[in-house]
Amino acid sequence: MRALIDRLASARALPVAAACVTLLIGLAFIFVWAPHPWGWYGIDQYHQLAIQLANGEAFQTFDVPWGYAYYLAPFYWAFGPTPLPALVGQAILNALVPPLVYAYAAQAFDRRVAAVATVLVAVLSFNTVYVSTESTDSVSTVIFMCLLLAFVHGRRTNRDRWFVIAGVLSPRGG
Repeated sequence: MRALIDRLASARALPVAAACVTLLIGLAFIFVWAPHPWGWYGIDQYHQLAIQLANGEAFQTFDVPWGYAYYLAPFYWAFGPTPLPALVGQAILNALVPPLVYAYAAQAFDRRVAAVATVLVAVLSFNTVYVSTESTDSVSTVIFMCLLLAFVHGRRTNRDRWFVIAGVLSPRGG
């Protein structure tokens, strides 16, 4: 097992290969079969909110965070009120998670930890299931991983701008 991990850690193509695997799994969940029962529209009201935003209306509620509806709205404006293009966009964004995990773990720990974490997140991430439904999980994970990467890079380089980027990416409220 140690030799396998060492081989993975030395493989420069690992983050890209992991991204491709994650993308293929996500697309399979969108186009072939998703194990959740609620379909493309999800369990929240993001579909209806995105339609309203795409039609130029204001955000209508305080019960639901606004960010994801604003992610969906440009897709609805460009392609009509169908979730498919936005879900493919989510799958592409979600495919960034393995390289982001690799970059973070390689800086925060070492290449061996990064390799194992990258392989695990590529094939076992629950978010890859959720790319097939209107849900904030995939988009939020990419933003969170960018936040962590900016923070670790800021600590390593001692440059304030990376901490500012991490702060901008951080969620507000409590």
